[in-house]
Amino acid sequence: MEGAMGRNLTLRLDEGVLRQAKHAAVEQDQSLSEWVSGLIAHALARRKRSQSAKESALQHMDRAPALGGFPLSREESHER
Repeated sequence: MEGAMGRNLTLRLDEGVLRQAKHAAVEQDQSLSEWVSGLIAHALARRKRSQSAKESALQHMDRAPALGGFPLSREESHER
């Protein structure tokens, strides 16, 4: 969200978590706000990719040829 003015968000964090998050942001040479914003953006992008993959798999399943309709018996599956 670089260059764009964002909306404020208030979070309640445990003191230990907050301290660790601040250190992680500093290690990335970012403000805590930038760091958290990046984490959220990354999680949303990963979610979008996952949903896209799921939709693609479902479309492939819909186009797959029918393979019969009944599961094989144990004997049928071991026939040579």
